[in-house]
Amino acid sequence: MAGKAKKNILVISPTPSHPQNAGNRARIFSLTSTLRALGHNVFFLFIERELGSNRLMREYWEDKLYTVAYNPATSGLRRNLRKIYKKFNIERGYLFTIDEWYDPNISREIEKLSIKDKIDVVIVEYVFFSKALKCFGDQVLKIIDTHDVFTERHRRFLRQNKKPAWFSTTRNEEKKGLERADKIIAIQNKERAFFEQLVGRKVITVGHVVPLDNCDSYTSIQNRILYVGSKNEINLDAVKYFIDDIFPKIRMRNPEAELAIAGNICDYITDQSGVIKLGMLDSLDEAYQAASVVVNPIQLGTGLKIKNIEALGFARPLVTTSVGAEGLDFGGGANFLIADTAEDFSDAVLSVLMNKAKAKEFSDNAFNYAQQWNEACLSELNKLLQA
Repeated sequence: MAGKAKKNILVISPTPSHPQNAGNRARIFSLTSTLRALGHNVFFLFIERELGSNRLMREYWEDKLYTVAYNPATSGLRRNLRKIYKKFNIERGYLFTIDEWYDPNISREIEKLSIKDKIDVVIVEYVFFSKALKCFGDQVLKIIDTHDVFTERHRRFLRQNKKPAWFSTTRNEEKKGLERADKIIAIQNKERAFFEQLVGRKVITVGHVVPLDNCDSYTSIQNRILYVGSKNEINLDAVKYFIDDIFPKIRMRNPEAELAIAGNICDYITDQSGVIKLGMLDSLDEAYQAASVVVNPIQLGTGLKIKNIEALGFARPLVTTSVGAEGLDFGGGANFLIADTAEDFSDAVLSVLMNKAKAKEFSDNAFNYAQQWNEACLSELNKLLQA
């Protein structure tokens, strides 16, 4: 099939496409909707590993949505061994084999799909579900959308005395999973370089295509700071750090400053002066449009920080940390601000809140950066599908 011809693409995901209330969900929805916008015929196979909205997914995907129940077969012995290893601080307690989260029933259900023999491209979300690729023959282009590097991922948490979260594996196990794919997607260039070294072949970076809305500065609420986050430990640490260490410094010099928080992270934030809890929102458009500046004071994280590039797509001045800026190549300084101490972070936020000309400059630069970002993502995605 020619590179630009319409393709039948099956996306297999343990994460729902709806609602987009977390970064990985937004990523999956953006990737699939972009493929549809490019004219491809996209089917979505949702493995029910976590809760989503079946109603919203059915409305969006219609007859192109398939669902599979999730029942992992991890043995009781393995779970008990992991608990023992963790108790005695043995590293093996945090490591999974590459297929340990894979439910063999997924393969059986894939084999039953009425569309299986019509698929040109299959994309699996996350390397730890790469075993699904073995259900397809050589005539199908097999792709892994990695989202993240999982080799020894737990060590990044332990170095900061945090409890490791999500999936972590060994270098050899991640390599085993990646080698099942014809092509590999990295979400940012630093991770692309790691994967290329690991598998010894070219990997393509496809970042997160974001909605573009060049909000004029007059739409914002003066002195409003916005933080967007789902409820996970990394985000909780970030917003607590901002509220405890940074926000008081800002309010000392600008008492009118207010912090608006959007997302289900609000459930874990106590009521306090100057903090507005927006809660879960069907759309973040109005929250971004109302913000004078968006902050992401993340201290620990991997992959691409979706909320950062989203803020730039809404032409909002952004202040983040060096960790938060990973993946946003060549953007710091002109397109957004980077600050790694509470003092520097508060100074950066105030420099935007108290200088309209500077705010406008960062707003314009942010939007231009996001436009170029999207163009690069679309170019790489088109190359990826040229089998």
